[in-house]
Amino acid sequence: MKCPACKNALHESVVAGVKIQACPGECGGLWINRFQFKKIQALKPGIGQSLLMIERAEGVKTYRGAEHVCPACEITLLHRHFFSTEGDSEVNQCSKCRGFWIDLAGLAKLKSLPADQRRQAVENYFTTVIDVKLSQMRILHNDMAQQAQILTQILQFLCPEDEWTG
Repeated sequence: MKCPACKNALHESVVAGVKIQACPGECGGLWINRFQFKKIQALKPGIGQSLLMIERAEGVKTYRGAEHVCPACEITLLHRHFFSTEGDSEVNQCSKCRGFWIDLAGLAKLKSLPADQRRQAVENYFTTVIDVKLSQMRILHNDMAQQAQILTQILQFLCPEDEWTG
């Protein structure tokens, strides 16, 4: 499977039984297929935080304005749910296979802050993403609301509960 952003080979990472394709050493993006969503729902928040520490190359960005092809379907273009240059984050989804392409470089950078600054920075990041970006998805229609709920669960999987009280 090829990274939709930088075209490098994706590598499988397994965290608490959840299989995720990652792009280590380049953009650091994550591909999560729809079969992993139920597993994530059953896990304690923060179990997947190690995925944020995947090595990233400096200056590699996934939100270049180009359309990305789904790494699983290889023909369907990914739908961009949101991106933020300030937050250094992007979330895309395949309308065919329903998998998510997620780049949370901004959240990963916050993990390197001193503990006294990190909690507030992570909380601000999640407030922006969940209260602003995902709330916009929720008001569109039921299907988008369901996708927003899945994204919220994925974000909680990636971030420790003790750093975000969401």
